[in-house]
Amino acid sequence: MRKPIHLAAPRPTPEEWAKHFPISKASEKALQALVDEFTAMHSNREDETVSSIEPEKRRKRASAA
Repeated sequence: MRKPIHLAAPRPTPEEWAKHFPISKASEKALQALVDEFTAMHSNREDETVSSIEPEKRRKRASAA
């Protein structure tokens, strides 16, 4: 059995990612709008437990398909 890999380095901040992958200001604004829209749609997702989600709305496991 393989040993699990544990990454100890901290995750890069959005600013650090931006240095590695430079994009235009217009693209940056468009991406930020998408992120804001996604967060608004899924803002209560962390608060819900899996059992509280209606069964038909739950994601199916790939192995169960």
